[in-house]
Amino acid sequence: MLRRDRWALAGAITVAVLGVAAVAADLLTAIEGQDPYTYRSEVLDPQTGGPAGALGGVSGEHWFGVEPLSGRDLFAIVVHGARTSFLIGLAATAVSVVLGVLIGAGAGYLGGWVDRVVTWIADVFLGFPYLVFMIALGAVVPSSVSRPLLLIVVIGFFGWPSIARIVRAQVLTLKKRNFVSAARILGASPRQVFRAELLPNLWAPIIVVATLSIPGKIGLEAALSFLGVGIPQPTPSWGRAISTAVEWVVTDPMFLFFPGGALFLATWGFTVFGDGLRDALDPKTEVRR
Repeated sequence: MLRRDRWALAGAITVAVLGVAAVAADLLTAIEGQDPYTYRSEVLDPQTGGPAGALGGVSGEHWFGVEPLSGRDLFAIVVHGARTSFLIGLAATAVSVVLGVLIGAGAGYLGGWVDRVVTWIADVFLGFPYLVFMIALGAVVPSSVSRPLLLIVVIGFFGWPSIARIVRAQVLTLKKRNFVSAARILGASPRQVFRAELLPNLWAPIIVVATLSIPGKIGLEAALSFLGVGIPQPTPSWGRAISTAVEWVVTDPMFLFFPGGALFLATWGFTVFGDGLRDALDPKTEVRR
């Protein structure tokens, strides 16, 4: 049972806390009295460009300190960056799941040349250097195009093959079951068989694989923003905040601690929760933690 898995519960609580922080980012920054878009030179050391105070400028006014060179509030950047990362991670996962389920179920149910073509295309996509493609695409796409929407579409599009493989394998097993054969004999169309017979038995693996794929997509968005082709300034992003902090980590590691810690907690939380969810939904697996 999921309730007995302490690691999974810890991951779920971590994800829930970060999710609440993302949803309530405006309220939290209003309580602090800051926002992620205001540049404040008065809180910086004019000689170095770093914060004038110790520990990255941590104070009652700036709970996580301030960002070097810009003076923007780091707490506001982290909580608003959670909103950015969760939005892109969840939306890109939804795109991957929809494509993966439709393509994988179609390949497994129809079989024949459709199955062979889908399997070949999935292998090509899995071997394709998509990160290089995303970097190149981010560099050439005009700034007028919504960057969050672009990231959602591109990251989601390249995420379908792994989901399609899992769904295809499940469908290949399910379509041999008696209840599916009975539905076809009674004249049910392929759409009706998929909706009424196959899909209800696919929900468990779909939920598990979706949960496990979210941290990878959050990390990919952060990596692209770190490389400068993801979320542009001044939109808050964990990856961009980490990129800025790397140049100052020797001087003061506090700049890296908060955005890096938030990214770690998000990916860790989704991973251990998804792992526990997989064990809970698989009757053949016994949780031993």
